[in-house]
This record gives sequence, structure tokens and C-alpha cells, in this order.
Amino acid sequence: MDAPRDNFLNACLFFNCNIFSRLLQKLAEKEFKDLPMSWAHATLLLHVYDSPGVTPKELSLCLHLNPSTITRFIDALEKKHLVIRQTSGKSAFIHPSPRGLAIKGDVAQAYKNLVTSYTSILGQEDAGNLSLLISAANENVKKALS
Repeated sequence: MDAPRDNFLNACLFFNCNIFSRLLQKLAEKEFKDLPMSWAHATLLLHVYDSPGVTPKELSLCLHLNPSTITRFIDALEKKHLVIRQTSGKSAFIHPSPRGLAIKGDVAQAYKNLVTSYTSILGQEDAGNLSLLISAANENVKKALS
């Protein structure tokens, strides 16, 4: 698809992905506003629910975030008493706390609401296809950068 000459940004993947990301973040902020954490922290907490005892390195790999960002997220969740960090030597293991487990249903529901929200806007087929295309593109760009 050729972009109009007067606005080349219409065909710029980088530009459009950034706009789309910001718009999705606004939807996420709306869905997570009643929780005691941001959508980003909730994403990490979902992984901790699924894998109690997960290491920060494992979280870094599965969430595609720098280790320092993971540490900051864990610190923030720990301050809110939503996770427990257990250490053994130089290794750390992250577990949901009782308080964190108490809001597990709310966190899952907020994510479900987010998916429902963007799916209702985009349509189920387009939302699913777009997610798969972006995931594949992410893998290709990661390989190219390695």
C-alpha cells in the first residue's frame, strides 16, 4: 500500500506501532485503574502466579525486559506486599504473597477486560491476526539485532 506523498508516516511501521502501543496503554490504564499496581506490574505478577519461585532472570526473558527493569518491578510489588523475594546465595526466587494471591482474580479479570476491550474495537479475527503478526515480527527483529 502506497502512502500519500504528503504524509509518509501513514506507511511507517515504527511510527504507527508507537501510536498503537500508546493507545493500547490507555486502554490498559483504564482496565487496571482499580488495582494497586500498573498494568506492567500486573503482567509480571501474572507470571509469578503461574510460576511461583520464578527467578528475575526468567522473568526478564519471558517479559522481554531488562534485568534492571525487572528488579524495579519486583521492588515495587514487594513494597506493596504483593510478592515475596526469597534468596538463596546469589539467587532470588519470587513468590506471590498472601495479599498478592488475594487479588489474583482481580488481576486476571483486568487482563480479560483489556483483551475484550481491544477485541471489541478491532474485531476478534483482526486482533488475533495482528497479535500473531507482531509476535512473529518481534522474533525476526530480535534475531536481526543479535
